Amino acid sequence: MAIAQFHPEYDAEREHAWHLSCWLEAGLEAWAVHETGSGRLMALYADKGEGIPENARLPLRPASVTFTAMPETSTLVPESALAPGTELRHLKLVHGKVPTGLLRDEPVEQIGARCIYLHDEVAERTLTLRFPQARSVPLQTLLIKLGLSGSGPEMVLYRTKDRMDLVIGNAGKLELCNTFHATAKEDLLYYALFAMEHCGMSPAATPLRIGGSLLVEADEALLAMYFKDVQPLSSGGVPFIGNGPVAEAHHWAALLEQYTCA
Repeated sequence: MAIAQFHPEYDAEREHAWHLSCWLEAGLEAWAVHETGSGRLMALYADKGEGIPENARLPLRPASVTFTAMPETSTLVPESALAPGTELRHLKLVHGKVPTGLLRDEPVEQIGARCIYLHDEVAERTLTLRFPQARSVPLQTLLIKLGLSGSGPEMVLYRTKDRMDLVIGNAGKLELCNTFHATAKEDLLYYALFAMEHCGMSPAATPLRIGGSLLVEADEALLAMYFKDVQPLSSGGVPFIGNGPVAEAHHWAALLEQYTCA
């Protein structure tokens, strides 16, 4: 799981030159650095543990900072159905009892909706003590962006701790977006096939793009038995840092995608 790749031109002390993206998940945290303007990926570091890893190599004064914190409780609401002050009610209609926390919303312009969400406050406070300007980006918004990037039908499956997120897009149209409780590889397969059936699609004709911090080889092997076309999740092919490809980059697709939303 540990990964550490740095571009030879990356200099943490170079001011206002970098965008810092962070992934905050209990027992697993990661960060990535892109060069502002060019968008070059300059660094990626991830490891198990608590607290931001390899703290000394973080940008000293980044131009911008974003983060995604897990677990996340979220839902999509059409802009036309969202009245000011009703955000929490919409979240409770979907999830019932929701955790305490700072309620946020993020526009999803591609589908004319808004993502209403809550996430882990403790992880956020740890980050914002060092980077007060850090802006939250919900996982659901990132996955919708990835799921709608293709020219035809495709499914995005993203696995994190005890959950999987599914997005089905079809030539820019959102067919399905949902989160499921999943602890075993069989859960991933069951819900993926269920979603395919619900949308009237076939696993033999729909590409499956997979990623996530807790995706493992056994998950990928089982899914490949039922889906004809299984690909690592990425918005633009295999990312590189300098001359070297990022190892297992699809594990960090949502982290790397934050830069485009910054």
